Amino acid sequence: MMTFAVYSIIFLLSLISFQACTGLGGKDVDYIEAKVEKKEAAKDSLHRLKLVFVGDIMGHGDQIRSAFDPESGMFDYEPCFRYIRPIIESSDFAFANLELTLNDKNYYSGYPLFRSPDALAGYLKQAGFDIIITTNNHSNDNNKYGLMHTLDVLDSLKLMHTGTFRDTAEWEQSYPMILEKETDGAKFRLALIAYTYATNGIPTQKPNVVNEIDTAQIRKDIEKAKKSNPDMIIAYMHWGAEYQRIEAKTQSDLAKWLWSQGVDIVIGSHPHVIQPIRSDTVYNADSTEGRRVVCAYSLGNFISNQFHPVHTEIGLIFEIEIIKNDKTGKTVIGNHNYIPAWRYIHNEKKKKVSEWVHTIIPVSAFESDTLNFLTMPKAKIKEMLSLTEMTRKHLNKFGATERLINFKDIVRIGMLPPGEVVTPLPSSEKPFVVKVN
Repeated sequence: MMTFAVYSIIFLLSLISFQACTGLGGKDVDYIEAKVEKKEAAKDSLHRLKLVFVGDIMGHGDQIRSAFDPESGMFDYEPCFRYIRPIIESSDFAFANLELTLNDKNYYSGYPLFRSPDALAGYLKQAGFDIIITTNNHSNDNNKYGLMHTLDVLDSLKLMHTGTFRDTAEWEQSYPMILEKETDGAKFRLALIAYTYATNGIPTQKPNVVNEIDTAQIRKDIEKAKKSNPDMIIAYMHWGAEYQRIEAKTQSDLAKWLWSQGVDIVIGSHPHVIQPIRSDTVYNADSTEGRRVVCAYSLGNFISNQFHPVHTEIGLIFEIEIIKNDKTGKTVIGNHNYIPAWRYIHNEKKKKVSEWVHTIIPVSAFESDTLNFLTMPKAKIKEMLSLTEMTRKHLNKFGATERLINFKDIVRIGMLPPGEVVTPLPSSEKPFVVKVN
Protein backbone atom coordinates (compact mmCIF):
# COMPACT_ATOMS: atom_id res chain seq x y z
CA MET A 1 0.00 0.00 0.00
CA MET A 2 1.34 3.42 -0.95
CA THR A 3 2.13 5.84 1.83
CA PHE A 4 0.70 9.38 2.11
CA ALA A 5 4.16 10.80 1.28
CA VAL A 6 4.26 8.88 -2.01
CA TYR A 7 0.83 10.17 -2.95
CA SER A 8 1.96 13.71 -2.23
CA ILE A 9 5.06 13.37 -4.46
CA ILE A 10 2.98 11.95 -7.35
CA PHE A 11 0.47 14.85 -7.00
CA LEU A 12 3.18 17.52 -7.06
CA LEU A 13 4.88 15.97 -10.10
CA SER A 14 1.55 15.85 -11.93
CA LEU A 15 0.87 19.54 -11.14
CA ILE A 16 4.31 20.59 -12.43
CA SER A 17 3.82 18.53 -15.60
CA PHE A 18 0.37 20.09 -16.18
CA GLN A 19 1.71 23.65 -15.81
CA ALA A 20 4.64 22.88 -18.15
CA CYS A 21 2.34 21.50 -20.85
CA THR A 22 -0.26 24.26 -20.63
CA GLY A 23 1.84 27.24 -19.59
CA LEU A 24 -0.56 27.93 -16.68
CA GLY A 25 1.70 29.24 -14.00
CA GLY A 26 2.52 32.47 -12.19
CA LYS A 27 1.41 35.50 -14.24
CA ASP A 28 -0.35 33.29 -16.81
CA VAL A 29 -2.87 32.21 -14.16
CA ASP A 30 -3.43 35.84 -13.16
CA TYR A 31 -3.99 36.68 -16.82
CA ILE A 32 -6.62 33.97 -17.25
CA GLU A 33 -8.40 35.08 -14.07
CA ALA A 34 -8.38 38.69 -15.34
CA LYS A 35 -9.92 37.55 -18.63
CA VAL A 36 -12.66 35.70 -16.77
CA GLU A 37 -13.42 38.78 -14.66
CA LYS A 38 -13.50 40.97 -17.76
CA LYS A 39 -15.85 38.53 -19.46
CA GLU A 40 -18.16 38.56 -16.44
CA ALA A 41 -18.13 42.38 -16.44
CA ALA A 42 -19.11 42.36 -20.10
CA LYS A 43 -22.23 40.41 -19.19
CA ASP A 44 -23.45 43.30 -17.05
CA SER A 45 -25.91 44.90 -19.44
CA LEU A 46 -28.06 46.65 -16.83
CA HIS A 47 -28.71 50.40 -17.09
CA ARG A 48 -30.49 52.51 -14.49
CA LEU A 49 -32.76 55.54 -14.45
CA LYS A 50 -33.67 57.23 -11.16
CA LEU A 51 -37.09 58.85 -10.64
CA VAL A 52 -38.07 61.02 -7.67
CA PHE A 53 -41.64 61.93 -6.73
CA VAL A 54 -42.86 64.30 -4.01
CA GLY A 55 -46.29 65.16 -2.63
CA ASP A 56 -48.41 68.28 -2.69
CA ILE A 57 -46.89 71.72 -3.22
CA MET A 58 -49.41 73.89 -1.36
CA GLY A 59 -49.65 77.67 -1.15
CA HIS A 60 -51.49 78.71 1.99
CA GLY A 61 -51.76 82.38 2.87
CA ASP A 62 -49.14 82.28 5.62
CA GLN A 63 -46.68 80.62 3.24
CA ILE A 64 -47.07 83.57 0.88
CA ARG A 65 -46.68 86.09 3.71
CA SER A 66 -43.60 84.40 5.11
CA ALA A 67 -41.94 84.19 1.69
CA PHE A 68 -42.42 87.90 1.01
CA ASP A 69 -39.41 90.16 1.52
CA PRO A 70 -40.63 93.76 2.10
CA GLU A 71 -37.21 95.31 1.41
CA SER A 72 -37.04 93.95 -2.11
CA GLY A 73 -40.74 93.54 -2.81
CA MET A 74 -39.94 90.00 -3.95
CA PHE A 75 -40.70 86.46 -2.78
CA ASP A 76 -38.02 84.09 -1.54
CA TYR A 77 -38.93 80.38 -1.43
CA GLU A 78 -35.34 79.13 -1.42
CA PRO A 79 -35.36 78.06 2.26
CA CYS A 80 -38.35 75.79 1.55
CA PHE A 81 -36.21 73.52 -0.62
CA ARG A 82 -32.74 74.21 0.81
CA TYR A 83 -32.23 70.81 2.43
CA ILE A 84 -33.97 68.59 -0.10
CA ARG A 85 -32.37 70.11 -3.18
CA PRO A 86 -29.42 67.65 -3.23
CA ILE A 87 -31.88 64.73 -3.21
CA ILE A 88 -34.01 66.17 -5.99
CA GLU A 89 -30.99 67.05 -8.13
CA SER A 90 -29.65 63.49 -7.83
CA SER A 91 -32.55 62.14 -9.92
CA ASP A 92 -32.85 61.78 -13.68
CA PHE A 93 -36.46 62.99 -13.52
CA ALA A 94 -38.11 64.70 -10.52
CA PHE A 95 -41.91 65.14 -10.32
CA ALA A 96 -44.10 67.36 -8.11
CA ASN A 97 -47.84 68.01 -7.77
CA LEU A 98 -48.50 71.77 -7.98
CA GLU A 99 -51.75 72.16 -6.05
CA LEU A 100 -52.24 75.86 -6.76
CA THR A 101 -52.36 78.39 -9.58
CA LEU A 102 -49.75 81.08 -10.26
CA ASN A 103 -50.53 84.78 -10.26
CA ASP A 104 -48.72 87.98 -11.33
CA LYS A 105 -51.40 90.54 -10.44
CA ASN A 106 -50.47 90.96 -6.75
CA TYR A 107 -53.71 89.24 -5.82
CA TYR A 108 -52.70 86.21 -3.81
CA SER A 109 -54.72 83.85 -1.67
CA GLY A 110 -54.52 80.59 0.19
CA TYR A 111 -57.36 78.21 0.97
CA PRO A 112 -59.88 77.75 -0.59
CA LEU A 113 -58.65 79.44 -3.78
CA PHE A 114 -54.90 78.91 -4.11
CA ARG A 115 -53.18 81.73 -5.99
CA SER A 116 -49.43 81.95 -5.40
CA PRO A 117 -46.67 84.22 -6.77
CA ASP A 118 -44.96 83.25 -10.02
CA ALA A 119 -41.66 83.21 -8.11
CA LEU A 120 -42.57 79.87 -6.52
CA ALA A 121 -42.16 78.11 -9.88
CA GLY A 122 -38.68 79.56 -10.30
CA TYR A 123 -37.61 78.13 -6.96
CA LEU A 124 -39.07 74.73 -7.91
CA LYS A 125 -36.89 74.83 -10.99
CA GLN A 126 -33.88 75.86 -8.90
CA ALA A 127 -34.54 72.96 -6.52
CA GLY A 128 -34.16 70.51 -9.39
CA PHE A 129 -37.71 69.59 -10.35
CA ASP A 130 -38.29 68.63 -13.98
CA ILE A 131 -41.99 67.78 -14.35
CA ILE A 132 -44.92 69.57 -12.72
CA ILE A 133 -48.34 67.91 -12.47
CA THR A 134 -51.04 70.58 -12.83
CA THR A 135 -54.28 68.58 -12.72
CA ASN A 136 -55.91 68.53 -9.29
CA ASN A 137 -58.98 69.89 -7.53
CA HIS A 138 -57.41 73.38 -7.49
CA SER A 139 -56.57 73.60 -11.21
CA ASN A 140 -59.39 76.10 -11.80
CA ASP A 141 -58.92 78.20 -8.65
CA ASN A 142 -58.29 81.32 -10.73
CA ASN A 143 -60.45 80.30 -13.67
CA LYS A 144 -59.11 80.53 -17.22
CA TYR A 145 -56.49 83.16 -16.38
CA GLY A 146 -55.04 81.05 -13.57
CA LEU A 147 -54.82 77.87 -15.62
CA MET A 148 -53.28 79.50 -18.68
CA HIS A 149 -50.95 81.83 -16.77
CA THR A 150 -49.63 78.90 -14.73
CA LEU A 151 -48.74 77.06 -17.93
CA ASP A 152 -47.16 80.22 -19.38
CA VAL A 153 -44.91 80.61 -16.33
CA LEU A 154 -43.87 76.94 -16.37
CA ASP A 155 -43.09 77.17 -20.09
CA SER A 156 -40.99 80.30 -19.56
CA LEU A 157 -38.87 78.34 -17.08
CA LYS A 158 -38.71 75.26 -19.33
CA LEU A 159 -40.45 73.26 -16.63
CA MET A 160 -42.32 70.39 -18.24
CA HIS A 161 -45.95 70.01 -17.20
CA THR A 162 -48.99 67.88 -17.86
CA GLY A 163 -52.59 67.42 -16.74
CA THR A 164 -54.02 70.78 -17.81
CA PHE A 165 -53.93 72.31 -21.29
CA ARG A 166 -54.74 75.59 -22.99
CA ASP A 167 -56.98 73.92 -25.56
CA THR A 168 -57.83 70.61 -27.20
CA ALA A 169 -55.18 71.05 -29.89
CA GLU A 170 -52.45 71.32 -27.24
CA TRP A 171 -53.88 68.29 -25.41
CA GLU A 172 -53.91 66.18 -28.59
CA GLN A 173 -50.36 67.20 -29.51
CA SER A 174 -48.67 66.83 -26.12
CA TYR A 175 -50.63 64.15 -24.29
CA PRO A 176 -49.71 61.63 -23.04
CA MET A 177 -46.38 63.22 -22.16
CA ILE A 178 -43.38 61.29 -23.47
CA LEU A 179 -40.14 61.68 -21.51
CA GLU A 180 -36.86 60.59 -23.02
CA LYS A 181 -33.41 60.57 -21.50
CA GLU A 182 -30.12 58.93 -22.34
CA THR A 183 -28.31 58.02 -19.15
CA ASP A 184 -26.08 55.26 -17.79
CA GLY A 185 -25.33 54.16 -21.34
CA ALA A 186 -28.94 53.61 -22.41
CA LYS A 187 -31.91 55.55 -23.75
CA PHE A 188 -35.06 55.48 -21.64
CA ARG A 189 -38.56 56.45 -22.77
CA LEU A 190 -41.41 57.00 -20.30
CA ALA A 191 -45.08 57.85 -20.87
CA LEU A 192 -46.82 60.03 -18.27
CA ILE A 193 -50.57 60.44 -17.76
CA ALA A 194 -52.34 62.45 -15.03
CA TYR A 195 -55.94 62.93 -13.82
CA THR A 196 -57.99 64.49 -11.01
CA TYR A 197 -61.26 63.39 -9.42
CA ALA A 198 -62.79 66.91 -9.77
CA THR A 199 -62.12 70.67 -9.68
CA ASN A 200 -64.07 71.71 -6.54
CA GLY A 201 -67.16 72.58 -8.53
CA ILE A 202 -65.38 75.27 -10.56
CA PRO A 203 -66.06 74.42 -14.22
CA THR A 204 -63.25 74.30 -16.74
CA GLN A 205 -63.72 77.21 -19.11
CA LYS A 206 -63.38 76.61 -22.83
CA PRO A 207 -61.08 76.10 -24.58
CA ASN A 208 -59.11 74.89 -21.52
CA VAL A 209 -58.76 71.17 -20.77
CA VAL A 210 -58.37 69.61 -17.31
CA ASN A 211 -57.90 65.85 -17.25
CA GLU A 212 -60.52 64.27 -15.01
CA ILE A 213 -60.79 60.61 -14.05
CA ASP A 214 -62.81 58.77 -16.71
CA THR A 215 -61.79 55.14 -17.27
CA ALA A 216 -63.04 55.13 -20.86
CA GLN A 217 -60.81 58.09 -21.72
CA ILE A 218 -57.91 56.79 -19.64
CA ARG A 219 -58.01 53.51 -21.57
CA LYS A 220 -57.74 55.44 -24.84
CA ASP A 221 -54.87 57.54 -23.45
CA ILE A 222 -52.99 54.43 -22.36
CA GLU A 223 -53.40 52.86 -25.80
CA LYS A 224 -52.07 56.05 -27.36
CA ALA A 225 -49.13 56.00 -24.94
CA LYS A 226 -48.30 52.41 -25.89
CA LYS A 227 -47.88 53.43 -29.52
CA SER A 228 -44.75 55.37 -28.55
CA ASN A 229 -43.25 52.11 -27.23
CA PRO A 230 -42.38 53.42 -23.75
CA ASP A 231 -40.26 51.48 -21.30
CA MET A 232 -42.71 52.39 -18.54
CA ILE A 233 -46.09 54.11 -18.16
CA ILE A 234 -46.59 56.34 -15.10
CA ALA A 235 -50.00 57.54 -13.90
CA TYR A 236 -50.47 60.47 -11.51
CA MET A 237 -53.87 60.20 -9.80
CA HIS A 238 -55.42 62.98 -7.70
CA TRP A 239 -57.88 60.85 -5.74
CA GLY A 240 -59.07 59.47 -2.42
CA ALA A 241 -60.47 60.99 0.77
CA GLU A 242 -58.62 63.73 2.60
CA TYR A 243 -56.76 62.86 5.82
CA GLN A 244 -57.32 59.08 5.52
CA ARG A 245 -54.08 57.14 6.10
CA ILE A 246 -55.33 53.97 4.38
CA GLU A 247 -56.36 54.02 0.74
CA ALA A 248 -60.06 53.63 -0.08
CA LYS A 249 -61.35 50.64 -2.03
CA THR A 250 -62.05 52.94 -4.97
CA GLN A 251 -58.34 53.83 -5.06
CA SER A 252 -57.11 50.24 -4.84
CA ASP A 253 -59.62 49.10 -7.48
CA LEU A 254 -58.55 51.88 -9.83
CA ALA A 255 -54.85 51.16 -9.21
CA LYS A 256 -55.34 47.49 -10.07
CA TRP A 257 -57.28 48.46 -13.18
CA LEU A 258 -54.50 50.85 -14.26
CA TRP A 259 -51.94 48.05 -13.78
CA SER A 260 -54.08 45.69 -15.86
CA GLN A 261 -54.21 48.26 -18.66
CA GLY A 262 -50.41 48.53 -18.82
CA VAL A 263 -49.53 51.22 -16.27
CA ASP A 264 -46.43 50.32 -14.25
CA ILE A 265 -46.15 53.09 -11.64
CA VAL A 266 -49.08 54.88 -9.95
CA ILE A 267 -48.46 57.99 -7.84
CA GLY A 268 -51.29 59.42 -5.75
CA SER A 269 -52.04 62.82 -4.28
CA HIS A 270 -54.87 64.74 -2.57
CA PRO A 271 -55.33 63.13 0.89
CA HIS A 272 -52.63 65.47 2.37
CA VAL A 273 -51.43 62.59 4.54
CA ILE A 274 -49.24 59.61 3.68
CA GLN A 275 -50.92 56.43 2.50
CA PRO A 276 -49.30 52.99 1.90
CA ILE A 277 -46.83 52.16 -0.85
CA ARG A 278 -47.75 48.76 -2.29
CA SER A 279 -45.97 46.56 -4.82
CA ASP A 280 -47.45 43.69 -6.78
CA THR A 281 -46.89 41.46 -9.79
CA VAL A 282 -49.23 41.58 -12.77
CA TYR A 283 -49.28 38.44 -14.94
CA ASN A 284 -50.15 38.00 -18.59
CA ALA A 285 -53.42 36.30 -19.46
CA ASP A 286 -51.64 32.94 -19.81
CA SER A 287 -49.89 33.45 -16.45
CA THR A 288 -46.53 32.65 -18.02
CA GLU A 289 -44.88 36.00 -17.39
CA GLY A 290 -45.35 38.76 -14.86
CA ARG A 291 -44.17 42.31 -14.38
CA ARG A 292 -43.54 44.20 -11.17
CA VAL A 293 -45.79 47.20 -10.50
CA VAL A 294 -46.04 49.74 -7.68
CA CYS A 295 -48.50 52.27 -6.29
CA ALA A 296 -47.78 55.06 -3.79
CA TYR A 297 -51.37 55.90 -2.86
CA SER A 298 -50.54 59.29 -1.37
CA LEU A 299 -47.21 61.00 -0.72
CA GLY A 300 -48.86 63.51 1.63
CA ASN A 301 -48.06 67.22 1.80
CA PHE A 302 -44.59 68.25 0.70
CA ILE A 303 -44.78 71.93 1.67
CA SER A 304 -47.82 73.54 3.26
CA ASN A 305 -49.00 75.54 6.25
CA GLN A 306 -51.27 72.82 7.58
CA PHE A 307 -51.01 71.85 11.25
CA HIS A 308 -54.18 69.83 11.69
CA PRO A 309 -55.22 67.11 11.52
CA VAL A 310 -52.11 65.26 12.62
CA HIS A 311 -49.82 63.84 9.89
CA THR A 312 -50.33 66.81 7.51
CA GLU A 313 -46.90 68.15 8.51
CA ILE A 314 -45.02 65.21 7.02
CA GLY A 315 -44.71 63.91 3.47
CA LEU A 316 -42.54 61.61 1.41
CA ILE A 317 -39.80 61.80 -1.16
CA PHE A 318 -40.36 58.61 -3.14
CA GLU A 319 -37.49 57.21 -5.21
CA ILE A 320 -37.80 54.52 -7.89
CA GLU A 321 -35.03 52.90 -9.90
CA ILE A 322 -35.88 51.71 -13.40
CA ILE A 323 -33.56 49.05 -14.83
CA LYS A 324 -33.09 48.30 -18.53
CA ASN A 325 -31.46 45.02 -19.61
CA ASP A 326 -29.73 45.15 -23.00
CA LYS A 327 -29.56 41.36 -23.25
CA THR A 328 -33.25 40.67 -22.71
CA GLY A 329 -34.58 43.97 -24.03
CA LYS A 330 -36.76 44.31 -20.93
CA THR A 331 -37.18 47.22 -18.55
CA VAL A 332 -38.27 46.55 -14.97
CA ILE A 333 -38.87 48.39 -11.71
CA GLY A 334 -35.84 48.02 -9.46
CA ASN A 335 -35.47 49.21 -5.89
CA HIS A 336 -37.86 51.82 -4.59
CA ASN A 337 -37.78 53.56 -1.23
CA TYR A 338 -39.07 56.52 0.72
CA ILE A 339 -37.49 59.42 2.60
CA PRO A 340 -39.68 61.08 5.28
CA ALA A 341 -39.73 64.87 4.85
CA TRP A 342 -41.06 67.06 7.65
CA ARG A 343 -42.32 70.61 7.23
CA TYR A 344 -40.64 72.82 9.81
CA ILE A 345 -41.48 76.48 10.45
CA HIS A 346 -38.49 78.38 11.78
CA ASN A 347 -39.44 81.28 14.09
CA GLU A 348 -42.97 79.90 14.39
CA LYS A 349 -43.32 81.35 17.91
CA LYS A 350 -42.87 84.89 16.63
CA LYS A 351 -46.08 86.85 16.22
CA LYS A 352 -45.22 88.26 12.81
CA VAL A 353 -45.79 85.64 10.11
CA SER A 354 -43.37 87.61 7.94
CA GLU A 355 -40.60 86.32 10.21
CA TRP A 356 -41.55 82.69 9.73
CA VAL A 357 -39.45 80.49 7.46
CA HIS A 358 -40.98 77.33 6.00
CA THR A 359 -38.50 74.58 5.22
CA ILE A 360 -38.59 70.87 4.36
CA ILE A 361 -36.40 68.57 6.44
CA PRO A 362 -35.32 65.09 5.29
CA VAL A 363 -35.62 63.66 8.78
CA SER A 364 -32.98 60.93 8.75
CA ALA A 365 -30.31 63.46 7.74
CA PHE A 366 -30.98 65.56 10.79
CA GLU A 367 -31.28 62.56 13.09
CA SER A 368 -27.59 62.06 12.35
CA ASP A 369 -26.83 65.69 13.29
CA THR A 370 -26.07 65.61 17.00
CA LEU A 371 -25.24 69.34 16.95
CA ASN A 372 -28.81 70.36 15.97
CA PHE A 373 -27.72 72.42 12.98
CA LEU A 374 -31.11 74.14 12.75
CA THR A 375 -31.19 75.05 16.47
CA MET A 376 -34.72 73.65 16.59
CA PRO A 377 -36.61 73.89 19.91
CA LYS A 378 -36.62 70.60 21.82
CA ALA A 379 -40.40 70.39 21.59
CA LYS A 380 -40.21 70.59 17.79
CA ILE A 381 -37.49 67.96 17.60
CA LYS A 382 -39.65 65.66 19.73
CA GLU A 383 -42.67 66.33 17.52
CA MET A 384 -40.70 65.66 14.33
CA LEU A 385 -39.21 62.41 15.60
CA SER A 386 -42.50 61.17 17.02
CA LEU A 387 -44.37 61.83 13.78
CA THR A 388 -41.57 60.26 11.74
CA GLU A 389 -41.60 57.11 13.86
CA MET A 390 -45.35 56.75 13.37
CA THR A 391 -44.84 57.20 9.64
CA ARG A 392 -42.13 54.54 9.51
CA LYS A 393 -44.26 52.00 11.34
CA HIS A 394 -47.22 52.80 9.12
CA LEU A 395 -45.27 52.34 5.88
CA ASN A 396 -43.02 49.48 6.88
CA LYS A 397 -45.90 47.18 7.78
CA PHE A 398 -46.95 47.35 4.12
CA GLY A 399 -43.46 46.38 2.95
CA ALA A 400 -42.07 49.83 2.09
CA THR A 401 -38.37 50.54 2.59
CA GLU A 402 -36.77 53.74 3.90
CA ARG A 403 -33.52 55.13 2.53
CA LEU A 404 -31.53 56.83 5.25
CA ILE A 405 -29.88 60.13 4.36
CA ASN A 406 -26.61 61.25 5.89
CA PHE A 407 -26.38 64.78 7.27
CA LYS A 408 -23.22 65.47 5.25
CA ASP A 409 -25.07 64.60 2.03
CA ILE A 410 -27.64 67.31 2.64
CA VAL A 411 -25.79 70.27 4.14
CA ARG A 412 -23.51 71.62 1.47
CA ILE A 413 -20.56 73.91 2.08
CA GLY A 414 -21.95 77.35 2.78
CA MET A 415 -25.51 76.11 3.21
CA LEU A 416 -27.08 78.05 6.06
CA PRO A 417 -29.83 77.45 8.64
CA PRO A 418 -33.35 78.39 7.42
CA GLY A 419 -33.32 81.81 9.04
CA GLU A 420 -30.18 82.89 7.16
CA VAL A 421 -30.20 84.34 3.65
CA VAL A 422 -28.23 82.49 0.97
CA THR A 423 -28.38 85.24 -1.67
CA PRO A 424 -29.77 88.63 -0.56
CA LEU A 425 -32.53 89.92 -2.81
CA PRO A 426 -31.87 93.33 -4.38
CA SER A 427 -33.44 96.30 -2.63
CA SER A 428 -36.61 97.66 -4.18
CA GLU A 429 -36.58 101.20 -5.57
CA LYS A 430 -40.28 101.60 -4.78
CA PRO A 431 -42.10 100.25 -1.73
CA PHE A 432 -44.27 97.24 -2.52
CA VAL A 433 -47.21 96.08 -0.43
CA VAL A 434 -48.16 92.46 -0.94
CA LYS A 435 -51.89 91.70 -1.08
CA VAL A 436 -52.79 88.31 0.36
CA ASN A 437 -56.43 87.43 0.82
